[in-house]
Amino acid sequence: MTDLRARTVVTVTPNSTIDRVILIDHFAFGETVRSTGAAWGMGGKPAVSSFVLGQLGMPCTATGFVAGEAGRRMVAMLREVGVQTAFLPVAGETRTTYVIARASDGQQCTITVESLEPTPADADALAEHALALLPPEGEPAVLFVGGSLPPGMPVDWYTPLIRRARARGAFTMLDASGRTLEANASACPDLVKPDEAEVATLLGRAVRTPGEAAEAARELRQRGIAVPVITLGAQGAVAATPEGTWFVPPLPVKVVSTAGAGDGFNAGIIQARLRGADWPEALRWAGAVATAVLLTPGTGVLRPEDVERLHPHMRVERL
Repeated sequence: MTDLRARTVVTVTPNSTIDRVILIDHFAFGETVRSTGAAWGMGGKPAVSSFVLGQLGMPCTATGFVAGEAGRRMVAMLREVGVQTAFLPVAGETRTTYVIARASDGQQCTITVESLEPTPADADALAEHALALLPPEGEPAVLFVGGSLPPGMPVDWYTPLIRRARARGAFTMLDASGRTLEANASACPDLVKPDEAEVATLLGRAVRTPGEAAEAARELRQRGIAVPVITLGAQGAVAATPEGTWFVPPLPVKVVSTAGAGDGFNAGIIQARLRGADWPEALRWAGAVATAVLLTPGTGVLRPEDVERLHPHMRVERL
């Protein structure tokens, strides 16, 4: 299924996170490093996309696991922008991820720790809970799963969830990395969004240029993924769709932080397709949303007026 006509959007983030973004000019061990700014943001790929959709006025429901004070803060942030939340409590503590961003160019590193402690019964309950949030079988819906998995959860946990949701007619999306991406891509979600390093792991060869990304995306389509989207960082993004293969070049902007830009791209695709856009226009809108995220320090934080301002300047080229 590749037709996004749904009214229900459900995101599933088992390893919930909030981000504390810290802007610095430089970093060195043994020194007192003074921050030039700091901001809270959302963490966990699908949750970040929900956070972006909420800021854009698009209804959605976010679920996953949550625990402790950090979890309460994360849920409050989502609700503040209008996202409906349906997280399940587990032992441990929702992660706080520290994103260290260089103020001059937005380059970053991430420091995180594992802290959620779901049981096997919790994992089973989350899968059933996520499916219960979808509308009855045959009604269009979007199920977006992704991010890392907490310790103790099987690496292929997303696979049966994706397959069951697809069998019910949902449009399924997966955004993960490393072993989690490898173990679940075979479920053939309708859309995946690896970056150049992640797709290289999937295909066993380097992907560095838009041309190489186009070849990789077409190969993933042949494997049964309807819409592979490959992000290339500062080079933009490439998508193979039922309407052709497209390149989205980046807009030159002053980058504050890159945290959450890819999740903004996912959110932009969902919003545009739900509004009836064709794939080239959906990719243009997604590019504008992702670019707007680059202009703020918080992960997944944007100003909707920036999206509207940037959108007319975005280009999409057929490859």
